[in-house]
Amino acid sequence: MKHLTLADEIVVLMLRDDTGAIKPARAGSANIAIAGGILMELALLGRIDTDLTSLFIVDPKPVGDEFLDHALQDIAAEPARRSSAWWIERFGFHNGDLSRKVLGRLVEAGILREEDRQFLWMFSRRAYPKNSGREEREAKARLMSVIFDDTLPTPRDTLLLSLADSAGVLDEMLSPEEVRKASKRIAEVIALEEIGRSVQAVESIRREVVAAAANARLS
Repeated sequence: MKHLTLADEIVVLMLRDDTGAIKPARAGSANIAIAGGILMELALLGRIDTDLTSLFIVDPKPVGDEFLDHALQDIAAEPARRSSAWWIERFGFHNGDLSRKVLGRLVEAGILREEDRQFLWMFSRRAYPKNSGREEREAKARLMSVIFDDTLPTPRDTLLLSLADSAGVLDEMLSPEEVRKASKRIAEVIALEEIGRSVQAVESIRREVVAAAANARLS
């Protein structure tokens, strides 16, 4: 792994420090955010684009990341053009356990470790504690800078903020009072037109992630 993708970072941010797991109530939101992160990453890398109704390949060349390249191959193999929402649903809920796949690659990269932990004396569950926690600290620091500084954020940090907001990460990072005070700034940053101008596909994908995550919270 050359660097963490948006999908990797959102999983690192969603893992609880005490349990080494994503909250069960946020499992659906996690898969949606990961799927959205994959598509956003491919858009930033110039491999996919969107029009008013569909998402499509513009450059099938592999990016050198097995996880992203597998998604790129899936999109290229689909005979019909599909919408961003369709691909978020496909990757998020019909392509195996997406969260588990990202956790596995983070273990392989040495960012997490895998443990079996017992609870209620007779049951066990898989946990993924962080090794150093550096990646989580760095991602949180970037988000806090975006939220509380007036400087123009990078497109990548803006997209990470959007994913974190839709997946409920900010509610874990900030106090209710901080969320209230920062809500206007968060909305302004997420709506930055600069992101849409730099990568047209990203804005379409971002809107679909927000809509899908909202539906997941209601279900």
